[in-house]
Amino acid sequence: MGPGSEESVESLDPSLKALAILEACSGSGKEGLGVAEITRATGLSRSTVHRLVAALLETGYLRKLPGKKYSLGYRILSLAAPLLDDSELKEMVRPYLERLAQRTGETVHLVQRNGHYAVYVDKIDSPQPVGLLSKVGVRLLLHCTAAGKVLLAHMSEEERRQVYETVGLPAQTPATITSADKLEEELRIIREQGYALDKMENRDGVFCIAGPVFNHQKAVVASFSVSGPAFRFDLERAAGWAGEIKETSLHISKMLGYRP
Repeated sequence: MGPGSEESVESLDPSLKALAILEACSGSGKEGLGVAEITRATGLSRSTVHRLVAALLETGYLRKLPGKKYSLGYRILSLAAPLLDDSELKEMVRPYLERLAQRTGETVHLVQRNGHYAVYVDKIDSPQPVGLLSKVGVRLLLHCTAAGKVLLAHMSEEERRQVYETVGLPAQTPATITSADKLEEELRIIREQGYALDKMENRDGVFCIAGPVFNHQKAVVASFSVSGPAFRFDLERAAGWAGEIKETSLHISKMLGYRP
C-alpha cells in the first residue's frame, strides 16, 4: 500500500489508512519511523499521517520513541493474544525451559490452569538416571504444588475462594498447607518474591521451585517449575535457583508483551 499503488490511498477507508500506518511501523523494528518516513512508506498525505498517528498514540496502538519516531504500541498484542494457543505458547517457551533443564539438571514442567486445578502442558525430562514420573496432561492440585501455588497466588480473591470451597485443601503429605489463612500468607509472599516453593507438600521426597508467565495485561497465563528428588534437589538447592527462575520468568513474559 505504498506510493506506487494505482489506487490513491487517500481514497481508502480511514480504518485502512490507520492500518497502512501500523503496517509501515511494524517493519521499522526498534528504530521506529518519523512522520516523513511514514508518509513516504504509505503514500498518505502528511496531514493525514499526523492526524492518524495522534489517534493511534492516544489509543496505545503506537508508542513514541526518542527523536520523534513511532513504533507499534503494546496494545497491538491484545489483538494477537487470542491467536496464541497452547501449542504456540509451548513452542515459544520451550527453548527457555530446555535451557533451565540443562542448567539445573532436573525435570522442568510448563503448567496452565484448568478450572480449579492445573495441568502439565509440557515436560522436559531430567538427564539424571532418576527423574520424575509425571506426564503431560495430568491434572494437579493448586494449593500444594509450586507451579499451582504460582497460579493460585495471582488469581482474584473470589477465584481462590471458589477453589477452597470446591476442591478444599486436602493433605497430600504431612507438609501440605491445609489452613486457608496460612496458605493466603504464603501466596502473599509468592507474589512479593516472584517464585514459589513446594517443600515436599505434594509428594514425599520431591522439592520444587516455580515461576509465573505474565502476558501483556500483566495476567499470569502459565507457570513453570523445576522439580527433583530430595536426595539431590533439597530445599536449599531448590531455593538456590530463585534468581534463575525470576530471570526466566521475565524473559518469557516479555515475549508475551509483559512490561514490569
